[in-house]
Amino acid sequence: MSEDSPRYEILLGKEFAVDLMRLAAAAEKDPRGPAGYLHRQVLKQIGDLAEGTTDGRHTLGYEAGKGDLRDCVTAYLQSDPQRKADYRLVFREMSPAGPGDLPRRELLAGKPRQGSGNIYEHTCARLNRNLHDRQPGLNVFGDRMPSLKQNQAQRRAELDANRAVAHAFSGQVPLATSRRLATSGFGQARADSSPRPDLRLDR
Repeated sequence: MSEDSPRYEILLGKEFAVDLMRLAAAAEKDPRGPAGYLHRQVLKQIGDLAEGTTDGRHTLGYEAGKGDLRDCVTAYLQSDPQRKADYRLVFREMSPAGPGDLPRRELLAGKPRQGSGNIYEHTCARLNRNLHDRQPGLNVFGDRMPSLKQNQAQRRAELDANRAVAHAFSGQVPLATSRRLATSGFGQARADSSPRPDLRLDR
């Protein structure tokens, strides 16, 4: 495998693709402002997830009223480089589709962290999960306190453990609407001041 080859296959949920198109449309109107900056951050994050240079920020957990997302990972994104990360990208780790294939990362949502209809509510809706119910099948991921404070080493260990479970978990399958992201030329696009990656969804 060459150094530039992806280490993960990226799957886009249909609704994540809509999130991305909305970000792109906002960036076209405000390329040098917060919308443009956020769009570039999202594209960079997707490329980094494909290349394995990032594994996200931390795993998620279960909290009544916010849903059971123990199989999910969140990445932090900023619309303003001078402020705290105000957006999140949520994805799931998955085993390869078949022998010789790459392990997969399914992108589920890219939304503001807080406010009405925040990212975690959207993610649960897209996974068809009730905000107040535990998913018994996710017990294999253990329990994580949503308010848990961790240092970088602890987050890394938890991400590694989550990925190992997800890759071995037969119940971890992509949404019916998810499609493989064709990432040819993606790295070049991310380095451009106006990134335009190949966002074809391979069927």
